Amino acid sequence: MHEIDPTKIPAFQRKRSLAAKQRKKTTPKAKIPRIRKPKMILHEDISDILLPSQTIFPSPIEQNSASTRTERRDFEEMKTCGQCEGYFDKINVAIIKLTSPLRIGDIVIFEKESGLFQQTVTSMQINRREVKLATSGSDIGLKVLQKPTVGTRVYKII
Repeated sequence: MHEIDPTKIPAFQRKRSLAAKQRKKTTPKAKIPRIRKPKMILHEDISDILLPSQTIFPSPIEQNSASTRTERRDFEEMKTCGQCEGYFDKINVAIIKLTSPLRIGDIVIFEKESGLFQQTVTSMQINRREVKLATSGSDIGLKVLQKPTVGTRVYKII
C-alpha cells in the first residue's frame, strides 16, 4: 500500500481531522443533574393560599381593626428599614436604599433637622415604575410630605 501524503490533503479536511483528534483526547464532561421546577397546584378557592409577601406583611385591614385601635399603646415599636440617600425638591420624592422590605400602606418615620416625622407610604417607585412591594437591597423613590435629612436612617413601625 502506498502512504497518503499529508500535503496533498485539502486544508478543510486536515483541520477537521485535527479537531476530531482533539475531541478524542478530552474527557467527557460530567452531567449536571437537572432541578425540576415545582408543579403549580391549582386550588378552587385562592383565598386559602398564603403568599410569601403575606407572611412578611400582614394585611393592613387586619392591623387597623377596631380591637387594635382601642388597645393603642403609648409607644410604638420601630425598626430600621433603610437610609435616605437623596431628595428631589420639585417633586417631593426621597430616594431610599432599603435594608428590609417595604409595602404600600406601611408607616415610615424619617429624620429631619428639627426632629422626626412619620407618614404612610402611598406612592413608591423603582426605576420610574409604580410598585406595591419593594424588597431589601433596592433603591426606591418615595413620595414624602416633608423634606427628610439626606444620609439619615428611615424607620418602619411594626
